[in-house]
Amino acid sequence: MKSIYSLTLLLLFLPTANADNRSHQLAAEQVLQATYAEQVVPQALQQLKASYSHMVKDLPLHPSQAPLETRYRQRAFLLAQQQLSWQQLKPQFIQLYTDTYTESELKDIAQFYRTETGKKYLKNMPSTLRQTSVIVHKYMQTIQQEFTTIVNELAEQADLKTPPSHAH
Repeated sequence: MKSIYSLTLLLLFLPTANADNRSHQLAAEQVLQATYAEQVVPQALQQLKASYSHMVKDLPLHPSQAPLETRYRQRAFLLAQQQLSWQQLKPQFIQLYTDTYTESELKDIAQFYRTETGKKYLKNMPSTLRQTSVIVHKYMQTIQQEFTTIVNELAEQADLKTPPSHAH
């Protein structure tokens, strides 16, 4: 009898839970739209094309083999387009966002990115991230140099003949 009661309760609340889940997913979609997330696909495809070009640039191909290389290049690019599509990424992005943020938070995030400040943030984010990376890297290089000095001093104090060499 208890199991029938539990099953009845579950069935009564299932549509509500499903509707809540759907509205949560819609809120995630709103964030994806507001952040132009779909643009990640052409950017990634450009990076893959550059990567392919880099991979084949040193192949000792004869000029007469250019048509052969073109066929393989087209094959590689078609593969990339088929395997990296917004239709494949979107559900995974939605899952990531719904796992990370509440529905209310997603609505707030989407609202922010629709403001002028949010749009400016999106526009400048890639440059800002590159610049912050340069700043952090500069400090890391300095620290690495200081680490080398410290390790050399340790080796000297420990009467080691040759300090260890470290590749950076």
